[in-house]
Amino acid sequence: MPTILNPRIFTAPALGLAAVLLAVTAAATASAQGVKMTSPSGAEVKPPVETAGPAVPAKIQALAWLAGCWQAPSERDGSSVREIWLAPSAGTMLGMGQVVRGDKSIDWEAMRLYEDGASVKLWSRPGARGEFTQTLERVADGYAVFAVTEGDTTTRITYQRKSADEWSAAFRILRGENRQGADLSFKRVNCADWVAAPKSK
Repeated sequence: MPTILNPRIFTAPALGLAAVLLAVTAAATASAQGVKMTSPSGAEVKPPVETAGPAVPAKIQALAWLAGCWQAPSERDGSSVREIWLAPSAGTMLGMGQVVRGDKSIDWEAMRLYEDGASVKLWSRPGARGEFTQTLERVADGYAVFAVTEGDTTTRITYQRKSADEWSAAFRILRGENRQGADLSFKRVNCADWVAAPKSK
């Protein structure tokens, strides 16, 4: 967790960006813990399972275009997602993310892309849930899809490069007919603005 500046939310259109990202990760956690879904009548729902696809061959260099500092603002609630990705080194790319609203940090995430055998995996540790690892199920020039199935819930993240200075990310939680997610558009920013030491007075 993909194109517009505002998140497109499928099951909760009134939620802000940060709340959606929290809800998405919470949904996967609930599924992994065996929480049952029910219909409005109270009957248990058992939708078909949409599982993550098998790993496809790739090297970390296929994701090198993610390197840099990126920001995806939301006009909906004034929040902003910031991500930093280091360039590939020793078969790995390290990343970190932060959701900011005003002068408050409201969420965070640690990320790692790494070569695993003949493919690449995405490890994530969002602040809202425990760590999880997704498998690369599709890849092309400037395009990558990672997914993991936990119980009967599949979490899928699609990255797509738009230009040298812009890419989109599509986050989806899939459980039968239940769909949750958000689309984000990231634009490159000057890393020095985020990591430079403050000037002494």
